[in-house]
Amino acid sequence: MRLDQRSLESNGRRSTNGSSQNGSSPHTNGSTASAGTNGFHGDAAVIPDTTPFYGHDREEVTRILLQSLSDLGYKGAADQLSRESGYQLEIPSVAAFRSAVQDGDWSEAELILLGAESDMAEDGDGGVSLGNGHTGTPLWRRSKNGHANGRIHSGLPLAEGADVVMLKFLLRQQKYLELLERRDVEAALGVLRNELTPLKRDIGRIHTISSLMMCSSPAELRTLACWDGAQGTSRSDLLSTISRSISPSVMIPEHRLAELFTSVQTQREHDCLYHNTTTPPTLYTDHECSPDDFPLQTLTELRAHSDEVWTLDFSSSGSLLASAGKDGVVMVYDTTRWKLVHEFREHERTVAGPDARGVCYLAFSPDDRYLVTCSQNNELTVFDLRTGRMAARADHFDYCVTAAAWLPDSLTFVVGTQSSERPLGLYSMRSSQFSTTSGVGPVLLNNEIHSFRDPPWDRSARANSSNNSFRITDVAVSKDGTRMAATTLDKRVLVYDLLSKQRLNEWVMEEKLTSINFSAEGDLLLVNMNEGRVWALDSVTGEEVMRYEGAGQREFVIRSCFGGAGENFVASGSEDSRVYIWRRQTGMQVAALEGHGKGTVNAVVWHPANPGILASAGDDRRVHIWCSANYFRQQQAAAEGMTGMGQAEGYPYAR
Repeated sequence: MRLDQRSLESNGRRSTNGSSQNGSSPHTNGSTASAGTNGFHGDAAVIPDTTPFYGHDREEVTRILLQSLSDLGYKGAADQLSRESGYQLEIPSVAAFRSAVQDGDWSEAELILLGAESDMAEDGDGGVSLGNGHTGTPLWRRSKNGHANGRIHSGLPLAEGADVVMLKFLLRQQKYLELLERRDVEAALGVLRNELTPLKRDIGRIHTISSLMMCSSPAELRTLACWDGAQGTSRSDLLSTISRSISPSVMIPEHRLAELFTSVQTQREHDCLYHNTTTPPTLYTDHECSPDDFPLQTLTELRAHSDEVWTLDFSSSGSLLASAGKDGVVMVYDTTRWKLVHEFREHERTVAGPDARGVCYLAFSPDDRYLVTCSQNNELTVFDLRTGRMAARADHFDYCVTAAAWLPDSLTFVVGTQSSERPLGLYSMRSSQFSTTSGVGPVLLNNEIHSFRDPPWDRSARANSSNNSFRITDVAVSKDGTRMAATTLDKRVLVYDLLSKQRLNEWVMEEKLTSINFSAEGDLLLVNMNEGRVWALDSVTGEEVMRYEGAGQREFVIRSCFGGAGENFVASGSEDSRVYIWRRQTGMQVAALEGHGKGTVNAVVWHPANPGILASAGDDRRVHIWCSANYFRQQQAAAEGMTGMGQAEGYPYAR
């Protein structure tokens, strides 16, 4: 299928501080301010062994083990290891800092973190106080000569690039919120005026938290501040945030051993060509998946179409597969036995000639009830799969309808067209005054509820003028239904907020765009462009994240997809009759499947429930179902068993 108009006229989890012994963050990198760590000794009578441990620093390994034992709840084992090794998990000042934060002793926390040079006011007897109302004996005290506990205290060593002013702001903001929560408004106002405002940092945030003075109750405060209070996790969260700025040489990143294990597993997954499962690799041995677990061979071919197959889609449950193309017929198959269950021929009925009846695109609603189809005959239809009848129709376009995408409610969908007047609109399946009755029942007609046309259509202007040029080639909606992305004939990617209906971003690409998809997480956009370009883009910034090379595309519309277990793969058709598959994260080519006859492979979709199955549609008039060798053998065994019971007539695996 061609893209242009001429042919129409002829796809770091959050850390949980509090379970860790040191309460620091897994995101702290290794770039640090220098800080000696030798001498973190638990037993002065034990001289620590400093010889390398299989090439690794023994002290680092021991301290990470101490942290992990504490994380696992083996406190006695951790104490015993500290005694035997002579190493402690951390220096006393780190423990004192954590204790000060968890106890809400903000004067001590700031002094320990940033040292005597911190801009805190001294109290009358030589101590340093932020006036937080606590009366407990401080862990660190400055004497008249500027020493803390008898020695100069310059604060904890910070990570490279740490923002000292922001660290002060975070501590003082927590103090301010807790005072408000205790309904000590006067003290809170003092903190706001004398401690937060002089920092001149994050003025917008200052304005926001100052408005919290008007809260009538602690509950209202917590709600408006998006903060769970002194008795919640706020102190632990604060500790985790601040710990990212403390040198890991004295405060090991939280759950460090688990993070190292995860890193190893992730790298093994990415390096494994055929890793197609969400089960992480074992830590016991090196990892390599067998190609027998990857969809590399033919399961069956569906040959119901009489012409090129351009588009296909699995239902969200994977129980149905729909296909359509140049012949204008929409086929729906049961994927248990790959049997035809619906055949819709509404798009065959065209007065514009056989070349205009082709179906460009189709998509199942998330609840599997509806199937929307987009036609070169300047119309779209929605079929109710429960009744097998048309449920809605729109024919108020002057050019081809190219794509559609459902919102999560399964009653609303966006439609993209190459019509200058109605290029991008939001449609509803809810009842409307625009209803008609066909020979098979009531049909919702032209129920557009919003147009994204901007600027509005100007009938007096030429259709191809700069203000009127707004032709859509594909459209996608994020899984959560908050954003929409569309590609245009003039090489643009448009991103919209579906709640406000406002455009968020617009990026101009290098080549003509033919398809676009959100990843399940919504962080990536997968686009196909001419010149064989299959790219993953950051869905917020538009920056290129990864290129997938090898497929050929110069003239026709080709659609790609994310898929496989955990969406760890990208698959695309190609003009060289192949299906290309890559690792999503690395761009490494996994396979170039040959199974279609001469011509373009127009679209590929991955089974949403079974990562060992994908389908492709080609100019050879066939829908090719690919599966893993293990799955194929299972199905063959099942077919043989059914044959023995006389029940395998028409079973597709023994063609």
